[in-house]
Order: sequence, then structure tokens, then C-alpha cells
Amino acid sequence: MKYYTPLFCVLCFFAFLAPLSAQRTSISPETFKLVRAAVFEVVIEKPQEDPVSYERELNWESVPYAIRSDKYYSIGTAFAISEQELLSAFHVINLGSKSMVYEKYFIRDSQKNIYEIDTIAAGSAEQDFIVFTVKGKTFSEHFTLDRDFEIGDQVYSIGNALGEGIVLRSGLILGTVPEQESGRWDLLKSSADGNPGNSGGPLVNSDGAVIALVTGLRDNILYSVPAEVILDTPGDSLQYRKRYSYGHLLLSNNMSKVFETSAPLPATYPVLRDKITGDYEKKYDEAMSDLFREAPPYLTIQNNAWLYNASISSVFPELDFVDKNDNNWKMSNLERKSYTLPDDGFILHTAISGYNFYKVNKPRSIPLEQSVNPRYLLDLILQNIRTDRTLWGNDKYRILSYGEPAAVSEYTDTLGRKWITVHWGISFEDDVLIMYILPLPNGPALITTTHDSSQLKVYEWDIQKICDHSHIAYAGTFNEWKSFMETKNFIPHFFKDIVFQWEETEQSLVFNNDPFSITADKQVFDWSGLSEMFLAPSWYFRDTAPEYGVRKIILNRDSRGKEYIVLYKGIKPDPVLGTNAMESWNDRVDEKFPFDGKPAISVKDNTGSIGGIHRAAHPAPNTLYSLYLSMENPGSEESLSRRFSALKAGIAIRE
Repeated sequence: MKYYTPLFCVLCFFAFLAPLSAQRTSISPETFKLVRAAVFEVVIEKPQEDPVSYERELNWESVPYAIRSDKYYSIGTAFAISEQELLSAFHVINLGSKSMVYEKYFIRDSQKNIYEIDTIAAGSAEQDFIVFTVKGKTFSEHFTLDRDFEIGDQVYSIGNALGEGIVLRSGLILGTVPEQESGRWDLLKSSADGNPGNSGGPLVNSDGAVIALVTGLRDNILYSVPAEVILDTPGDSLQYRKRYSYGHLLLSNNMSKVFETSAPLPATYPVLRDKITGDYEKKYDEAMSDLFREAPPYLTIQNNAWLYNASISSVFPELDFVDKNDNNWKMSNLERKSYTLPDDGFILHTAISGYNFYKVNKPRSIPLEQSVNPRYLLDLILQNIRTDRTLWGNDKYRILSYGEPAAVSEYTDTLGRKWITVHWGISFEDDVLIMYILPLPNGPALITTTHDSSQLKVYEWDIQKICDHSHIAYAGTFNEWKSFMETKNFIPHFFKDIVFQWEETEQSLVFNNDPFSITADKQVFDWSGLSEMFLAPSWYFRDTAPEYGVRKIILNRDSRGKEYIVLYKGIKPDPVLGTNAMESWNDRVDEKFPFDGKPAISVKDNTGSIGGIHRAAHPAPNTLYSLYLSMENPGSEESLSRRFSALKAGIAIRE
């Protein structure tokens, strides 16, 4: 759990103000009158526009009339305590959260008049209360706060239960319980009933005096903040103190820290909200940076042997992560589902802990620029992988588009790759959908996550760290590579010196990226613009220092992948990787099959292959380059050897 959750989280409900109702009680008529005059709904405005496109028209007739006709959501209760001031629960008017959708708070009276909240006069997030004024409204009748109560006293909870109007219900004081963290004050327990929407309402005695503020319900026990806690809290500043737990998808460790800040009072609620959320975003950065520093060291010798031995073999993104079983950094092997697109395109997808990972192989007819257009990509996903909106009960509607994004920017990760960063506001859920797009020759890789809109900055921090630790192959047809190279902005840092040339008429390919180059023409294969190049970057050691670059190159003659060549930079494995890894390395050192330079032909399958070790002019210690060629209809062994010799002649290794 990343974020602090109050004992009782207020729920948003579409609301209307019903007539005051109550259980049979001995409360006075004067108190009933006071409740009607001085207890209010806390409401927020419904979004006015919905840019979402659906597979079919929304049937609003399935939603109860009172809900669909109300322009506001009811989220809690507040009550007057002086001519100018009202009291409510802090978690109802949550200044520690800055929604992208609901920017303003209001109260609504029994006549359905609306007044915007104005100035905060007192409050505490930890003690869960807030005192405030509203614009253009004073209160001729108001409640008084009373410190005195006894266990067994009759009490009455008053609040906007379920967003359906102010309800009064009776019960008895059961006792008190220390607040959970350190017992610095007591919460009052009672048997008076409550529902979502009651939060922020008064708990009154038989005389109508407020002895506590309702904040939560658990196991049919109503919890409230006693009046003395509210009265004894200084009003010169707003104190914000909450405990948060921190963790990350990539790590096995976690931590818990208290976040504290304060702001001088009185102040308007937008000013206070900006101060608190801004301070938390800074503290979040500090806490998460500490979390990664406490994780096993990254890219050192220790705990990274598995990572340095890993090499991605598909176009789907893979992550390096800390294995909780042995605290070693390792490479993932994510399972994924495939969805077919027209014109040889497809989408690969998997979901892990609230994050979605995609690889979109764009249809051949889609140009590179369109393939990274945010709206095009999200619409493509929604139209192939079902996402629903539930309108009421179980009435589901398939979403086809979220419309244009709210913002588009860029993020350059620690490997020097430029991601297109995008987010969409989902107003009906008060959510934000975050998407990071990595442009690639044959279509982008994507990372997305959807969360409460107030947590945009927090989850952008998390997703950027995922980008830093993602490993993604660069693949595409020769024609796609040619277009990709012309778009300089998409070239990552580790390809800064890359050269790619493809001449259709000559069937000639030139690839150069330090420390090796390949030149191949029709003496190797009958290449075409639809032939493919796959580059797999990963971490390795070079001159005792970690370096990120291409260790594997695959050239496919066509999309079937049956005729191909592989150039692979092998690194001597760490002994911790076990006997099999070392034996495989020794076989290459000894140039054993299939790297013995001898052609092998299968008459049954009509296929042939040949491999060998390619020596660098100045070979680096513990590094070997292996070369492998496979083809259909190989003809004779001599023909296969001749192709392999032409391939080797076009390879230069400058180590």
C-alpha cells in the first residue's frame, strides 16, 4: 500500500437533500430545528463534458432520476459552529489531494443553495478535522462544542447518510480508544449508526451540543474526534502529518515514513492544497530515492551477475528487477497476449501490479510519425483490448476512445532514450491515464498506468524509474529502419554513432555501431526492403566498467524468420550462474558445434546452418563474438560455406 488510508474513506455519491429523518429519540424539537438550519452537505461539481467515445450510447435512464439530475456529487457533511465557521472532517475536504477534475468544494443547504468554501481557519489532517468559512454566507444558528461526556451517555449521529439527505440516529457512548500511531489523543466510540456521507457530521448529546466529529465506521462502531481535541488544537497553522508506505514494482524492499508539513492560517483552501501537495511531491522524491539507495546496488559486480548475462530475444519490453528470493538483479521474462492488427501489425500486452506493458508492431501502411501519435495508439489499444465503463449497477459500456490527451511532453531516461509522455484525464472516475511511448522502427513500446488524478506526479516518478530499467529491442524492416534513422529525435544515446544504409537496387546493407560493423549484400541473402534487423541492447562490462549497448544483432531475410544471421557478443559468465553457463562459454572458446565453422545440412528439413567465432583485431579479455547463419534450400555445403565467408568478410570488430 503506497498511500495512507484513513480509518474510514468517504465515498462519492450522487446526492439530493431528503427531508430530515430520525430514529425514535428523546432529542428536543429545538435540536431538530438546529439540525435543519446548521447541517449541510459537502458537494463537488460534476464534470460538464465527457470526451469519451463509447461503442453504444449511454443509457442514462438506467440511473435513478435524483442522481442523474443532480449537478453535484455529495461527498460528506459539515455543520456551523459560529456565525462564520463550519466544521467537517479533513478527509472530506482533503487538502492533501489535488484532483485534476474536482477543483472546488462547496456546501449545499436544505434549500439547495450552493456556497463555495473560502478560507480555512483551523484544522489537522492527522486529527481529521477542518474549520472553514464559505463565500457569501453566515449562520444565524449554529452548534456549540462540549468537552464533557460519560460512557453510556445517549448520543446522536447527524449526517448526509449515503448522499441521500440528513439523517439523525441514536446510540450510546461505548468508550474511547487511542489513535493508532502513538496514542496522543483518544477517539470516541459509539453505537450510533453511520454510512458513507456521514463523515464530517456532528455527534451530539441529548441537549444538542456537539461532543465529537464523526470520522469513520468500522464493525458497526462509529468513531469520532472528541470536541476537546478540536478545541485544544492551535489555530495559527494547519498541521499535516500522515504515515506513508513506499515500494516500487522493481524492488523487493519497502519502507514507511511520516510526512509532515504545515502552513500558516488563515488561508484559502487552494493555497493550502498547493502547499501540501507540492511539499509531498518533493518528499516523495526523497523517500523513493532513499528506497532505491537501500536496494541491492545496481550495476556493481555483486548482485548483478544474472543481469550482465541476460540478453533480450523478442521485441517485447523486459525489466530488470530485484528477485526477492536472493536479492539479485535479474531480467524479467514477461508473459504476454497477442492481438492481431491489419497489414501484418499486432499488439503484445501484459499487466503487472497496475502497470500495462505493450509492444505495438504498426501496420505496414502506417508511417512512423503516426505510429507514435498518442491518440492513435490509445484508440488502437481500446479498440482491440476491451475497457469498460460501468454506468450503474452492472450496466457496462465499452470505451473506444478517451479523445485528445490533456498534456504531451518528453522524458529522457538514464539510457538516453526519449519517451513521449502523455496523460488523459478520465473525469467520470477522477482518474488519470498515464502513457509513456518509446518510438521504435517497427512501432513503439508503451508503458501505461491509471490512478487517482491527484497522484499524477507520484506515478510519473514511478513510471520513469520503470523506463530507466526497461530493456527494449530495436527492430524493423530495412525500410522502417531507413525512416527511423531519418527521424534524429528518436535515436537513443547508445546509438549516437550508428550508421544504417540500405540500397534496394543493390540489395546492400551497411550497419555500423561501435565496436562492430556489418556489410552484407546478395552474396549472403537476397535481401529486400522487407528484410528485418533486430538489435538487442543490454548491460555488459567493458574495460572493467559497465556499458550499455548492442550485444546481439539478428538479420532476417524475411518476416518468416527462417533465413537469418546472428552476431552475438558473448561475455564470460560469472561462476554464480552455474555449470551450464560456463560449459556453454567453454564450447564457444573451443569452437565446438555449431560454432566450428563447418556447414551442417538437414536433407529431411531442407535447411542448412553454419557458425563460427569471429576474432577481433584486438580482442577484449573474456569476450567472444559468435556468428551464425541459417537458411532454407541451402544447396551444397560449398554454397553454404561461400555465403558464410561473404558474411564474415563484411564484419569488422574494433575491440
